[in-house]
Amino acid sequence: MKHIYITFLTVLALSFYSTEASAQFIVAQDTVRGSVDFCPRLGDLNNSITVPNDSVFYMFPADAATEPWRYVDYYLPSRSTKSGYIGDRKLMRIDDYDIIEVERLSSHGTISFKNDDVRVNIAVSPVTTKDTAIKKNARGEYIVNDKPAKGVARGQSPQLKYQSISVTIKGHNIVFPKGVYEHLLDPEIDNMIVYYNADKSIVYISANNGGTAAYYNALWAVSPRGVANVYIFDPAEK
Repeated sequence: MKHIYITFLTVLALSFYSTEASAQFIVAQDTVRGSVDFCPRLGDLNNSITVPNDSVFYMFPADAATEPWRYVDYYLPSRSTKSGYIGDRKLMRIDDYDIIEVERLSSHGTISFKNDDVRVNIAVSPVTTKDTAIKKNARGEYIVNDKPAKGVARGQSPQLKYQSISVTIKGHNIVFPKGVYEHLLDPEIDNMIVYYNADKSIVYISANNGGTAAYYNALWAVSPRGVANVYIFDPAEK
């Protein structure tokens, strides 16, 4: 099962690469300074913002006219984004970290990933009438505890939700609070990949959810200290 799943993910990644031209999550990485310059305007170092290593960005396809700068969205602590540029040698692609292989994928809505240091357990469940936190606002849009829901196309209803997510890193168990996943609807657990930065004990969980009608990409960064709020790229908002 693991090898079949990894083969599937490889084909999927290549497909996304060809269609998205390397648009993806990245982290700041300058091993000398420990930080990078983020420029709201192309090459404007006089008004740049210093961003520490391991800060998360979403990087858009390369543009020869802006080289060696790459156009990115920088995620603020609120998870709103600021668009700008960073140097293309000052970044690390999430998918360049080690992949943690699938341990088990169940038809009952669970998946686990495992290596010598890390284990990840994820469960999903159907949305039912008991999920009173999932509701429509006055504009007919789904919200979950006042957060805009992801993965639900207009005129449709959500079918699945995350039930639980937990990560163990070198014996440290981190159970995700609902607030970092409860608004991410119609998850696709067979379309998730887990990466591991072994040097810093950081696990990255990448999820492509919502199908073709309401696609979005979510990323969680987890360390023994805990999990950061989710990073979301929603092409419908660009």
